[in-house]
Amino acid sequence: MPLLRDKMRSMELIRWNDRLKLGIAVVDRQHERLVEIINRLHDATVQGRGSAVIGEIIDEMIIYTATHFSMEEKYFAQFDYPDAEEHKREHDALIEKVGAFADDFAKAQGGSKSALATELLQFLKIWWQFHMMETDAKFVTLFRERGLT
Repeated sequence: MPLLRDKMRSMELIRWNDRLKLGIAVVDRQHERLVEIINRLHDATVQGRGSAVIGEIIDEMIIYTATHFSMEEKYFAQFDYPDAEEHKREHDALIEKVGAFADDFAKAQGGSKSALATELLQFLKIWWQFHMMETDAKFVTLFRERGLT
């Protein structure tokens, strides 16, 4: 069983690599941290580490996501980003969705907690790929023009 447990421990839902970098160091560091949190949630869910651990990781995701979005939105205002309102709506939608998952997770019992965690992970994987690779990529040129690298 140790080999199987080690293999499960090393699984990543999202593998951080150079293709995911936008080329803006502060944003890339925060994106990498978010990927680490998502992967920890994935590992904890796959390993059945318990609802308390999974709940703590979900809470960490909510806090760190809010911190990251706040940083991006500060630059939107500072650089007069033209798509700021639409981008903020996507941020707000994620915060609302993950918050609803967290509430449902806290109220759930037994196996339904695992199902909710799995559902959240699938949502995060899709959202992450779409938001970062498409939505966030739209502000890169402006941020670089304004000296953020």
